[in-house]
Amino acid sequence: MRIEDGLVSADAYVDRARVHLDKIEASRTMPSAVGEAVRDGSSASQQLRPASVSLERARTYLRAAQQTIGDVAADVAHGAVDRAGEDLRLLERLCAMVDELSGQAARILAGVSRHRAAPEERGRSLSADLSNIGQARSSAQAAGRIAAALAADQGRAPVVTPEPVAQRLRVEQQGRRPVGSPAGAIGVPR
Repeated sequence: MRIEDGLVSADAYVDRARVHLDKIEASRTMPSAVGEAVRDGSSASQQLRPASVSLERARTYLRAAQQTIGDVAADVAHGAVDRAGEDLRLLERLCAMVDELSGQAARILAGVSRHRAAPEERGRSLSADLSNIGQARSSAQAAGRIAAALAADQGRAPVVTPEPVAQRLRVEQQGRRPVGSPAGAIGVPR
């Protein structure tokens, strides 16, 4: 697989995962999944808080993955093949974390919904959220597989012309998502 094709594909999958996770509104999901439990005085919001935290952490890892894809393109553009390989392995780990954290959130939401009798509308809302989480996980897994394949090919493949990689990635990213800088310890720009 050519690195430019792989980076563009991985970026598209990461972006798709972000879109699916952004469809999940914590303010809508968290209270709707608990239904009557809030009125009963149980601590349903405390049960759902870990799901909300997991989803927010998954979003943070997605932002870091997007930054890492840009880092790989910059590495290739500067001829830093070893660094590109390291960044590709990092991208693979970031995607695995998105998958793990999203899966954790889905298990929590599904577990809480089994213990709560929710009206049909709330059940549909929860089903939609679980579907979006599933789609996000699938996209993150695909991006991780691409990153792993590119990292494995990095040592065997000839170095590509660097500038087309960065140019193509920039063209693909334009207009697709707002420019932002990842926060926290991961994804810190170099």
